[in-house]
Amino acid sequence: MKKIAYFLGLILLCASCNKEKYFGGPNNYADGFEGYATFEELILEDDSRWSATQITKEENSVVLSTEQAHSGTKSLKFVAAKSTDDQLSKCSIFKNQMAFYEGETVTLTAWYYIEGTQELDWLFLMDFEESTAIGAGPGMRIANIGAENYPVVEFKFKNGYLDQNVMSLPRNQWFKLTLETYLSQKKKGSVRLYVDDQLVLEELNTKTLPTDLLYNQQGTKGMYTNIEFGITANSYSNDAVVYLDDIS
Repeated sequence: MKKIAYFLGLILLCASCNKEKYFGGPNNYADGFEGYATFEELILEDDSRWSATQITKEENSVVLSTEQAHSGTKSLKFVAAKSTDDQLSKCSIFKNQMAFYEGETVTLTAWYYIEGTQELDWLFLMDFEESTAIGAGPGMRIANIGAENYPVVEFKFKNGYLDQNVMSLPRNQWFKLTLETYLSQKKKGSVRLYVDDQLVLEELNTKTLPTDLLYNQQGTKGMYTNIEFGITANSYSNDAVVYLDDIS
């Protein structure tokens, strides 16, 4: 009984604490990939730049490239084999230790160049989430779906995704992808997705943050701490080559 009482008290303490006091970090970051001589310079031990890459297949790669650039002469090039039933193919770069709290409006912007015309159904391009000690990080992410290449926003902490039939994601050219969200653990949040500054998806009065809760699959502080770009998960349809530039 003492252990149970202690555990319940700890939960109440964590739920009532000020997130901004205990879970600090920057809430802004930008990179155009021009100031680096080598890819290794992007990732430093003190987390002042990018935190790490996520590469799940031996044939996948992410490199600093001069083949394509939205501005300047450099971008990041991501190459990923298609996913299989045995292994989800990922090839991405992410930044941890950030802090986005309830009541804030967060805007994530990135320029993408998706090479080729092959079908890439459920190619994921951008994740906004929280690190958790157990299980997958709850949050939201942007995907390209179907032969029409429509962008959608999928929620990882609740069932379903937001879709639209307004604009396809371009191929073989640079386009701007912007996710704007007002963070709320109740149905007071909002999600807006823009392609080349044109609003293609909007949902108001919706929950955009997971609830403060410790449970058997994952614990959450009800905030977001991570941004991830690139091929955050590849399609099961085909291999993919994606360039990334000018993120903020």
